[in-house]
Amino acid sequence: MVQEHVSYPSDFREIEKWVSEALYRSINRAMGTCVSFTPKTLLEYINRENVIPVVLTLVKHILEELYKHGLIEKDQSRSIIRYRVCSNSPLWTLAKDSQDPSKILTLLMTIVE
Repeated sequence: MVQEHVSYPSDFREIEKWVSEALYRSINRAMGTCVSFTPKTLLEYINRENVIPVVLTLVKHILEELYKHGLIEKDQSRSIIRYRVCSNSPLWTLAKDSQDPSKILTLLMTIVE
């Protein structure tokens, strides 16, 4: 039996780093004007899809904070909640104008409790 590698972050700051990197990559790879994702699909951008469930809960918490601050949109019309970043978001501009995810990480660390 082959055992899958499961990612265990060392602390909440590491999860913030994962989210900032995933947001950066998803926005920079976008071909259109919006990118949408769930917490799980967001982590796939940085090859962190094998995580324990509590990590996905913490990613969702970060995304909810971004939603509360008007930086991302939330689509609750389906059975699974999806989040969306569009080109009119300051987060989109921040990612497109940056060379790396550090500015997104700084933003996350400022607004996420």
